[in-house]
Amino acid sequence: MSEPTFPLVIVETDPVEADALLGRLSMSGAECVETRDATTLTKGGPRGVTLVASFSDEALAREALADLGPSVEARLEFVVGDAWRDGWKEHWKPTRITSSVVVVPSWTEYEPLPGDMLLRFDPGRAFGTGQHPSTTLAAQMVERQTLAGRHQFMLDLGCGSGILAFVALLHGLPRAIACDIDQESVESAVENAAMLGFAERLDLRVGGFDAVPETSSLVAANIEAGVLVPNAAVVASKVAPGGVLILSGILATQRAMLTDAYVAQGMTLADVAGEGDWIAMEFHRP
Repeated sequence: MSEPTFPLVIVETDPVEADALLGRLSMSGAECVETRDATTLTKGGPRGVTLVASFSDEALAREALADLGPSVEARLEFVVGDAWRDGWKEHWKPTRITSSVVVVPSWTEYEPLPGDMLLRFDPGRAFGTGQHPSTTLAAQMVERQTLAGRHQFMLDLGCGSGILAFVALLHGLPRAIACDIDQESVESAVENAAMLGFAERLDLRVGGFDAVPETSSLVAANIEAGVLVPNAAVVASKVAPGGVLILSGILATQRAMLTDAYVAQGMTLADVAGEGDWIAMEFHRP
């Protein structure tokens, strides 16, 4: 009996365009999208980032390829056999995302150090699982704000795996509301919240910013500048007076445009943290 064949759409891009293209692949029906760049075990291509999107059948993959258009450097490839589907697990190790929080994949063992707090879940199907600087930078800011004890709940906009909300809940925040436009990410976050014992404290919703009409003293959005800048007014409107907004998924070269966009909404830049080419920004509302 012949082994099954699976289609992959391979996209070569740069860090500026990568997040937007990843989102387009996901919306086109990709089962999962692997990002390869300078921070991952398997490095990206000559432009800096390679996206590897898997699809359930060839027709869907070809449709996604066509939707990307001729301006995107992309190709269709096939792999034989299904062992590749779990092969990435061999390289996904426990990852320290803050001074105290360690993300531990559900299939691995980890001996915690004194003071470690573990987030043990399955990171396989969603974005934002601690292996990218944009996630760790935002998680560290969320941790600091949560430990300050000023907040009763947070909003996590574009939550992916839910990891930023998980960090806050792990540190004792009473509740969180999180949303993402990608239904599979939300489904994954629901499963992981249950695994972590957070299901009763985390309200997960499928949708964009309008899925969360609430305001909060703590708001986090790890998305990308191409979304955060044009939507600055609506994102800033989620922050209650005296509140804090944490933005990530931002390249260092985009700092000025983010600052201008959110200062124009009456916010003050309070902190910037960076790792490599990436930064996270903390704004305060008077």
